[in-house]
Amino acid sequence: MTTHSNRLNSFTLKFGQGRTAEPLDILGQEVLVKLTNADTNGATAIFHLTVPPMSGPPLHRHSREDEWFYVLQGRITVEINGQPVVLDAGGSGFASRGTVHTFQNFGDATAQMLVMVTPGGFNQFFEEVSSLNRGLAAPDLARTEKLMNAYGIELLGPPLS
Repeated sequence: MTTHSNRLNSFTLKFGQGRTAEPLDILGQEVLVKLTNADTNGATAIFHLTVPPMSGPPLHRHSREDEWFYVLQGRITVEINGQPVVLDAGGSGFASRGTVHTFQNFGDATAQMLVMVTPGGFNQFFEEVSSLNRGLAAPDLARTEKLMNAYGIELLGPPLS
């Protein structure tokens, strides 16, 4: 008889639901955690992002994770290694670890994206960033950068403009 000591739980999530008690606020973007490292034995984490006009993360590089972007709705400009590409719904981009990247919604309407990060664990970073900046009028960039560094993320510049 074979036993599975690290058997994972199966589950479903309805529209608007995530794996955290409430949506996360990541520098002005609402993030629903869809899969965590605990859900996948550390393999991956998946997020649903609501990206308001003129929002996006600063230019950065991950030393530990690969990141895949998939545009569900709207138009997102993704920059990977200095090459900006406009992605409409159905478009995707991939930034392997060590790759300089960012994205921005330059449109007038809110966009929706899925982001997959491998290996898992990035959900913990997102939860800490959300908690760190909750209730602030503007993100505490110095403390956010310190947290980024603790997770092996190098801040390289501002968001796209």
